[in-house]
Amino acid sequence: MHYITAALNIVSDQDFDYIMKELKDFEVETNKEPGCIQFHIYPLSREERKLMLWEIWENEEAVNTHFKLPHTKALFAQKLTEVEWILKSDVE
Repeated sequence: MHYITAALNIVSDQDFDYIMKELKDFEVETNKEPGCIQFHIYPLSREERKLMLWEIWENEEAVNTHFKLPHTKALFAQKLTEVEWILKSDVE
């Protein structure tokens, strides 16, 4: 299994609720992907515009495929967030 935890900063000037809707829609689509075991985005602070991302994938190849899919590319094109920090692990 491939685990990812990340803290994200919202960098877009878009409304927080709009951004959360976009991210929750993305979460739904990502959880349908082959190889995705769990993918969740949670708000940490509305005022500081921070989010937490937790992911579990079957393997790193599934993650690499995720970045090539249309819904991932479309979300990234909006430039809503940036990664503050990320941790990855393949420990079972």
